[in-house]
Amino acid sequence: MASKADIKKVIMDIAGNPESGPVKNLADQWVDAIVALDATAPAPKIVREDEEPVKETRVIRSSEKR
Repeated sequence: MASKADIKKVIMDIAGNPESGPVKNLADQWVDAIVALDATAPAPKIVREDEEPVKETRVIRSSEKR
């Protein structure tokens, strides 16, 4: 993963290194958003093997008549 400084440098290089304007003003927010995309996701819930599974109901016939 690139550092925030590296990402900001690339953004500014692509935009032509502006000294003012929307790119200069928003570059830090873009860097934070890009870094947030690579943040680790929370661990998935682990189902233990010794727990009883939820009882399921199998439908054999339809309750409707056509």
